[in-house]
Amino acid sequence: MNKLKQTTTLSQRKVLSQQTRQAIRLLQLNSYDLEKEVDSLILENPLLEKDEEVESNYDEGSLINALNVDADDILKYHKKSESLQESLNRQVDMSSFSVNEKIIASILIDCVNDNGYLTEDLKDIFIQANREIEVSFQEIFYVLHTLQRFDPIGTCAIDLCDSLSIQLDHSYKESPLYEKATEIIQHLKKIDSSKFSNILSELNKSSDFDENALGLIKKLNPKPGLEVSKKLDSYHISPEIIIFKRDGKWVTELVKNKPLLKLNAEYVSLMRQSKIKTDLNYLRKNYNEAKFIIKSIKNRSITILNVCKEIFKRQINFLNNGDIGMKPMTLKDIAESLGIHESTVSRATSNKFVQTPRGVFELKYFFSSELFTDTGKMISSKVIMKMIEECIKEENINKPLSDNEISKYFTAKGVSVARRTITKYRERINIPNSTQRKKNTDD
Repeated sequence: MNKLKQTTTLSQRKVLSQQTRQAIRLLQLNSYDLEKEVDSLILENPLLEKDEEVESNYDEGSLINALNVDADDILKYHKKSESLQESLNRQVDMSSFSVNEKIIASILIDCVNDNGYLTEDLKDIFIQANREIEVSFQEIFYVLHTLQRFDPIGTCAIDLCDSLSIQLDHSYKESPLYEKATEIIQHLKKIDSSKFSNILSELNKSSDFDENALGLIKKLNPKPGLEVSKKLDSYHISPEIIIFKRDGKWVTELVKNKPLLKLNAEYVSLMRQSKIKTDLNYLRKNYNEAKFIIKSIKNRSITILNVCKEIFKRQINFLNNGDIGMKPMTLKDIAESLGIHESTVSRATSNKFVQTPRGVFELKYFFSSELFTDTGKMISSKVIMKMIEECIKEENINKPLSDNEISKYFTAKGVSVARRTITKYRERINIPNSTQRKKNTDD
């Protein structure tokens, strides 16, 4: 019979502290997610508060000249778009609702999800409203009916069929197909209409409905709330870095130069005056954490700026000539130049964007694989894709070049690229093959 034994061994291993893990996480966040994280940190730590003053470190006049855009266009990158709830509340403020009706509207809007549907039963909303004011079901229905006609039409609906009916009434009531389309929606209420796919499946099974009326239904938006959410998403791409020309030289600078957080002066003063040990320990603990967080965010900005400067030190030809000037570059190249780890470069460039005179690009865009030319020089895969585009633009439209012919053309230029590589890059930039291009021309 085997006996259990205890043994002691010594070993060394690297364990990341909680603070180090937090610093790594902050570096990985993009500017939009960082702002959300900052809001969360403020709630957790009383020693932190938001620094509302945002200071730009670049010469706005030079920037406008470099990008040939208005100052308002630049500020759009920092504009915070409304959420669906904010949009509806703004319309409520401008409406002719009474004070009580605005309270009901606020309760209803709080129960609306991003897709635009109510997430609470009307009975529960009635109970909640009566805790604040005396209200009848008739008043709730009146406010709800009005909200459903706010922009976007069909939000605050009870379910999918309800939303479709509202949109149909608003946009197609005068249509000769209106009655038949209404009958289709009434039929859909009898099935599980929680998903639009279920509806389409049910409609496809039935041949009893007018095809044109069915087409009218398909024009309606099954998730009207996303009309606002999509607009909100479009502002999530906010450049961390901006590049412009000043006195004939390319300048790389942070878009926001002020720290997002600062120490709360009142709590710092309270910490220095407090004599109670438990309070003092609590305040000191949060004070140290707050200082570390502020320092981590500052280091994050410095790291991103340094990485970006090194990228465009190597990719200056891109700024001058576009994609055709791109050079092959890897994470390792940047890491070795800055004396940092590759993973740090990866985190500093992941989902981070830079505003250049040639548009807004993710920093990862500037890293590419390389190919050797006959002269021994390396060429970026981005350049290959650009050369393929240019080659196809100049081809005889009646006799498009095959991938093999493009490969031979490159070889004549001193760039050896296999046919399968041409095919891979051509498909990556969504260019059809020669047969399809010829067919499109014939059509």
